[in-house]
Amino acid sequence: MYEIFICDDDAAFAAELSSMLSRAFEKRGDQCHVTLYPDPARVLSALKRGARCDLLFQDILFGEEKGIRFGKLLREQNWDIDLVFVTSSQQFAVAGYDAQPLHFLLKPLEEERLAEVLDRFLARRAVNTLSLATPQGTVRMPLSDVLYFEVYNHVVNLRRRDGSESSWRGSLQELERQLPAGQFVRIHRSYLVNLEHIAVIGRDRLRLSSGDIIPMSRADYASIQLGLAAFDRRRHPSG
Repeated sequence: MYEIFICDDDAAFAAELSSMLSRAFEKRGDQCHVTLYPDPARVLSALKRGARCDLLFQDILFGEEKGIRFGKLLREQNWDIDLVFVTSSQQFAVAGYDAQPLHFLLKPLEEERLAEVLDRFLARRAVNTLSLATPQGTVRMPLSDVLYFEVYNHVVNLRRRDGSESSWRGSLQELERQLPAGQFVRIHRSYLVNLEHIAVIGRDRLRLSSGDIIPMSRADYASIQLGLAAFDRRRHPSG
């Protein structure tokens, strides 16, 4: 499920856009959760509290070009958010390009134009989406949502960042064949952990960004360190 923020002080417009987004994702066989914010300060506060936002629809103005300044701030602080500026006039579009938006949308919104934006967004996110074949069907979610997998007695248990879980019958070997190379590491005979969420590596356990503590095989300590270093280099190639 994608987390979408709409930041606009026009409550009626924000509600209309929210409904359009829900319908558009449903047509694509996907889901989104939309949160409405009346100003950029509320968005920034939510992000600092740990809220996830995959796509932000931002009013470009807010009186004194606050929308543009906020977009630039998101880029300066390296928030991984796709940004769409919404405006009633094209005259501010040039100034908004410094914020590296995914797209611009003119009010009043048209379903066709919104569909173009979502197609571009989903295409960009596809490489960061995990699809798993299970006996109940295909499970799809952003890679960043996955904390770890635990496999015990031929049952796979998926733990997500929001605390929810899914289970199905399967093996660790079957699971590993479906996971993207270099994204997950086996830290124990029963656990596969998303490298993105490793916060602290001990000698016999890991602490994840969620606070979860996972047991770790001491024999795998060196290989886990190497995998994490390679993962960080891919994410920050200039670092």
